[in-house]
Amino acid sequence: MWNVEKIIRKGDYNYCVVRNHPNAIKYGYVLHHRIIMENHLQRLLSKNEVVHHVNGDKLDNRIENLKLMNANEHVKLHGAIKGRKYVDLKCPNCDKIFSKQHNHTHLVKGGLYTSCSRVCSGKFSRLIQLHGVTHAVESAISVNILSVYVKITEDNTEET
Repeated sequence: MWNVEKIIRKGDYNYCVVRNHPNAIKYGYVLHHRIIMENHLQRLLSKNEVVHHVNGDKLDNRIENLKLMNANEHVKLHGAIKGRKYVDLKCPNCDKIFSKQHNHTHLVKGGLYTSCSRVCSGKFSRLIQLHGVTHAVESAISVNILSVYVKITEDNTEET
């Protein structure tokens, strides 16, 4: 289907020159593993299709090492392999101990603290509005983060 003129290594991947390929970038470059899969399937890959390297070696473009996936499946697979970062927290309002995914906390989103619920967040925020940042408020915020860890789950579909 596609004739590869030459293969060039750029960064972590091999690219190949395929003139007139509809998804080619500058100078006719296309990711080599995508050309291998397109030639194997005898069709163009859609933008949502991802070619996964089964053994993790991005330069190993043997068809046995390539698996076609949609983008969502690929993200879930790599999330399951690498794990997700979680934080154990203590609510500054009610002192409840709870866990949240790291990217759902004030550590990423900004702010001073993370509460266990919207109700507690509202109450604690109101306390700060009425009385300012008192010693008790500073103390509650200082013990908000208990631990940070990576959790590896089998399917990684757990929601927090």
